[in-house]
Amino acid sequence: MRRRTRLLGALAAALLTTSTLVACSGDGGEGFVTRSGRQLVVDGAPFRFVGVNLYDAAASDRYSCRPASRIPADELEAQFRWLRENAGVTVVRFWAYQTYTDSGRDFSAVDRVVEAAREAGVRLLPVLEDGPGDCSTGEAGTSLAQADGGHYYSDGYRRPYGDARSSLRDYARAIAAHYRDEPTILGWMLINEAETSERDSQGRSALVSFAGDLSAVVHAADPNHLVTLGTQGNGAPGASGADFREVYNQQGLDFVEVHDWARYGSDAQALPGADGSTLPAAASGECTSTTAPVACSFAIARDLGKPLVVGEAGITATDAAGRQRRADLLHAKVSAALAAGAAGYLVWHYSTTATDGYDLVRATQDPTFGVLRRAAAGL
Repeated sequence: MRRRTRLLGALAAALLTTSTLVACSGDGGEGFVTRSGRQLVVDGAPFRFVGVNLYDAAASDRYSCRPASRIPADELEAQFRWLRENAGVTVVRFWAYQTYTDSGRDFSAVDRVVEAAREAGVRLLPVLEDGPGDCSTGEAGTSLAQADGGHYYSDGYRRPYGDARSSLRDYARAIAAHYRDEPTILGWMLINEAETSERDSQGRSALVSFAGDLSAVVHAADPNHLVTLGTQGNGAPGASGADFREVYNQQGLDFVEVHDWARYGSDAQALPGADGSTLPAAASGECTSTTAPVACSFAIARDLGKPLVVGEAGITATDAAGRQRRADLLHAKVSAALAAGAAGYLVWHYSTTATDGYDLVRATQDPTFGVLRRAAAGL
């Protein structure tokens, strides 16, 4: 029988209430999110959260990824405030790609998101580029893993991609410098769902050197904010199992990110790969394989001593019964993830209109908002 690590409630409580907090990175002033070991910290106190994705928050008249889901800029603060007050949301993840900022020449759209979030008391997790190739500067539907002949993560990110005016490396430096003094931003996520089959000369995932280089660029421009790569893990190529460990075992990556989707997991399982109240051993064959489930990412993050954030969890629903089913499944997932030590959990995704079945629409009184509210109260 495989050795498994117990998820002891007492240990989790001790981690959340420890009085000795040493910031390891993101040494910003008052109000910035920093980290202490496996905890996120704000002003000396542990910071845990639930929240939502609102990927098109920075949409403008100039650019919107999916106009049907766009929320007008003058409504953002009211939407953020409703999410905070009615669903316990304290973090919103959104796209801050070059398409939204004219490759760093016009930050006004992102500025509006930051201002609205600040006024509503919500923190932001901006993402700088899209792994699957949506809403970005390349050909629609062409993933970064396919770009530049499959060499984007080893070399292509150093040059402008598609119709971008800046390389991702230069853009990351510019946007980090622009917002370095803004505590509303929780941290920087370099990629949405980075994955690749490319290996370097040492046989490592190309994401290892990519993340190491780009995180160093961002930290040099902005010493106040945390940085993560941004991955699904859980079977995604180049970002799972032993690769996941090697990627996130870098000083420049301050916290770990995973996604919980049926593609690399299961809607019906609360924490795919976990057995009841236990995580698999991080060094087990299951957790070093290229198909390691999401529970292995939790175990590896614990071994690395870094906070873990579930950046996306989406379940489709098209009617009231489906929305209740989704809420029940997400309740199990959020509860399991937080019990396993997750620093935060973000569901996919908030919208004011139904577009693709994954939307959490305020007007429908989606019961998932209640799930988030109760989870937030427990934190």
